[in-house]
Amino acid sequence: MSSTIVFNGRFLAQAQTGVQRYAVETLKAIDLILRDDTQFRGIDLVLAVPNGARELNLRTIATKHVQGSPSHFWEQTQLARFAFGKYLVNFSYSGPLLKRKQLVTIHDATVKAMPECFDWKYRATCNFLAKRLGRVAESVMTVSCFSKFEIMRHYGIAESKIIVGREGGEHLVSSLSDEDVLKKHNLSSGEYLLGVGSIKPNKNYRLVGEAIKLIPGYPLTIAIAGASDLGIFSSESTILGNVRLLGYVPDEDLPALYRHAKWFVFPSIYEGFGLPAIEAMANGCPVIAASSASIPEVCGDAALYFDPSCPTSLANQLRNAVTDDSKRDELIAAGRKRLEIYNWDANARILLDHLRRVV
Repeated sequence: MSSTIVFNGRFLAQAQTGVQRYAVETLKAIDLILRDDTQFRGIDLVLAVPNGARELNLRTIATKHVQGSPSHFWEQTQLARFAFGKYLVNFSYSGPLLKRKQLVTIHDATVKAMPECFDWKYRATCNFLAKRLGRVAESVMTVSCFSKFEIMRHYGIAESKIIVGREGGEHLVSSLSDEDVLKKHNLSSGEYLLGVGSIKPNKNYRLVGEAIKLIPGYPLTIAIAGASDLGIFSSESTILGNVRLLGYVPDEDLPALYRHAKWFVFPSIYEGFGLPAIEAMANGCPVIAASSASIPEVCGDAALYFDPSCPTSLANQLRNAVTDDSKRDELIAAGRKRLEIYNWDANARILLDHLRRVV
């Protein structure tokens, strides 16, 4: 077997979403572990990056610039050529289509389960790559047992190929003044519930608007970071006093928003993992979450649950959020326990254990 491991660094030239966050934090955790780990001595570890890639400042993993723009074509040509005879690790849904000695990460099967969230071109590309690479690649990694069974079902990938990893929340720290962040977003500590997510249908923020309408005079603001389109709410004019759409919020603002929220609300219908819930726990914010997809697996006993198809179910939990401080304290403590399981170091060690076996 090859004595070189190559990490596909295309993600460093892409806009950062959850997939790129996963790649960055996992690779940083691997780099940190290997500073004291002797088991990979004699193995070359290389991060291969295309044109326009951001710097990651790794100490134990060398960075190699592989000429070419950050595209699928680069992966199929320049990266494939560079990684020939070496073991390749891909943190995203794509990789060289003809290479067997590689690991591909398929985070979830949202494209199959909720195709309305994506345009046809993205759906066709993602489904083709997942199915093809699931057959060709030696191994597939995903982020939850829920996602494991979803990609087995939708893409026909053998269970024996799939490694289940996890995600973490310890990356979300900031040195910004909490007071300045709250003032910037016109929020008061302890007087709002926080949601974090885009306006895609699977995020289900329409349910929040429907639930709020069932609670006249609700005293807490619902602040949603990432959502900027009022059209996601039905009859939005009746709820504007309670719901504040913050639009895009930079990462450095999020820790303060989590820390000062009364609760974090997570109404998503479909998640391969559900990173915002773990980020909330990492910042001492208790979670009210939908009982769907991977969310109960990840949140465990550290969340209050509601039916994501039922506004009344969510409304009941929103009422409880106003007064039930004892449950709030209980869930904050339970969230800290979940973080002992869900962290980037744990995911890095799962991946490294696999690499030890194959290299």
